[in-house]
Amino acid sequence: MDLMDMQSVDISYFNYTKRTGGFRMSDGDRPMTILDLTFCIEGEMRYLYNGKKIVLRPGDGILIPPGSYRERYETDIPTKYASINLIFKRDMVFEVSGYLPGVVNSNVLYFLDLIKKDYMTVSSKRNEKCLASFLYIYNRICETVCNTENHHVMAVKQFISDNLSENLSLEVIANHVHLAPQYICALFKKETGMTLTRFILKARVDHAKMLMIATNAPILDIAESCGFSDYCYFSHSFKQVTGVSARQFRSENTK
Repeated sequence: MDLMDMQSVDISYFNYTKRTGGFRMSDGDRPMTILDLTFCIEGEMRYLYNGKKIVLRPGDGILIPPGSYRERYETDIPTKYASINLIFKRDMVFEVSGYLPGVVNSNVLYFLDLIKKDYMTVSSKRNEKCLASFLYIYNRICETVCNTENHHVMAVKQFISDNLSENLSLEVIANHVHLAPQYICALFKKETGMTLTRFILKARVDHAKMLMIATNAPILDIAESCGFSDYCYFSHSFKQVTGVSARQFRSENTK
């Protein structure tokens, strides 16, 4: 599901509330005609989804696509939850569906709050704004559920991304992920096909490219902020990665 597909989608219902107990919702005898994405924030929610019993606990979600069978059971447990319903004007393909354990994080909560705010407005762009937030949530879920990348490699990549201006020696990275330097090098090359040194260089150059387009900062300052203490090395590295000089890149992309 991509942004172009979302042009044929309408948000039909949104609820972000707290109840003293879960209420019964039965569609067990007929297939769903909408998409239902529900998150359990507090409490507990019980479902029968396509004949399978599912219990949502805080942080869990469930995505029920059109054509599925759903039944939600009553409970006496106070529950806070968010539900989004979408109507599709054509058939869609979904990367994930069903039970989604542990997908609620601060980013998801932030965009749920945005949908809650936008859903109550009378803006002519209400549907588009709500769907944009939904799409972010959906893609974050897909990223969480479908990502099979080695968790050590993921941790290394995130640490590098968060510390591009700092010392990113092999020893520093190895200490952060609590693994031997030689093992990290071998694992990273095996999983990504790229050496750790090359990945760091490319990440720094890519960040420099973004800053050249988005800011008016001098290229020397940008180089330093991306972890290049030597401007000659930055110039050589930039051209090696991109095929053009830093000045030429900025000139061609900031007209």
